[in-house]
Amino acid sequence: MKIPAYLVLRLLSATLVMIGLTLLFFSVMYLLSHEVIPPQYRDAMFVLGVLLLLLGFVGPVRILYKGAQIPVEIKRAIMIQAITMPLSGIAFLFAGMMNASVYGVWACFFVGLLILLSALVGIYPLSKKFPDTFYIDEMLSIIKSAGLAGDKKNSSADKAFLRWTQGREGVPVGSKAPDGTVITMQGEAVALSSFFGEKLLVLNFASYSCPHHRKRISEIQTLMKKWQHHDVNFLTIYTAEAHTEDGWKLVDQYLSDVEYTNEKDFCFSYAKNINERKKMAEWLMEKKHFDMQLVLDSMQDSLLKAYNSWPIRLYIIHEDRVVYCGQQGPFGYNPADVDMTLEKLLGACQT
Repeated sequence: MKIPAYLVLRLLSATLVMIGLTLLFFSVMYLLSHEVIPPQYRDAMFVLGVLLLLLGFVGPVRILYKGAQIPVEIKRAIMIQAITMPLSGIAFLFAGMMNASVYGVWACFFVGLLILLSALVGIYPLSKKFPDTFYIDEMLSIIKSAGLAGDKKNSSADKAFLRWTQGREGVPVGSKAPDGTVITMQGEAVALSSFFGEKLLVLNFASYSCPHHRKRISEIQTLMKKWQHHDVNFLTIYTAEAHTEDGWKLVDQYLSDVEYTNEKDFCFSYAKNINERKKMAEWLMEKKHFDMQLVLDSMQDSLLKAYNSWPIRLYIIHEDRVVYCGQQGPFGYNPADVDMTLEKLLGACQT
């Protein structure tokens, strides 16, 4: 049974909220009653403090300093844990070593606040970034394949990020949209600017081997059907693959796709020429019934680099200006944001 990752994270967040509120209630009751915390509670706090310190430094702290490159949304959640876990450990450790019970009460109060911070600022916001069809086993597979638990020097994720990205920033809103050569599915080389004009143009940078693009194809196509009759054009630029056999490979990433047959049929490598890239684009169009207009980035990957669009990214262009720059994928890729932006832009044009 496939369990959505967002559901697991929200259950974890709810559990932590309950624990945090319990600690706050416990500490307030003790402060109001002026009761003394029994010695065995202080012993338990000492042990718990040691465990939290160890877990904090072995887990989130070490990941931030030695783990592989990871999407910023996950990194932000891990950073919150890297702060809250060691601080909670220090608070309990200090309370366990002190004789005065008041330290234990305030430690519980402080740790309760940290646990709420961990849940509401770290874990819950991360859960909102995941599509419903992103399952927990896929999340664990990505973590494992990224080398998150190992040395970043040997991480295929780090190599991919270094090869294809230049930080997270895209082309700023208001800037002139970069131009370059794209190749149509008929093999004709044309300028990207030939698609610019008075109508708004939604640019969808993507590849088949990005699981998050595949999971959100229905959203982007629903968006296109909604807006294509309202002075909005849509164009997908097929770029370098996100996950390949000779790059950042994700094991069993296609198991949830309806077109999956066997692992042998789904072994894809980086395209070595434009014909290989075209075949992958045709695969996307056929397997996913992808009916959006599509062109290919050149083998110099000039537009991928110009728009800093790896692995997936969304833009809106008006005439020759960027009017919307989506966040870097995978988790920053959000067709709903484009929908809201189009509502604002077309609403402004009509008033």
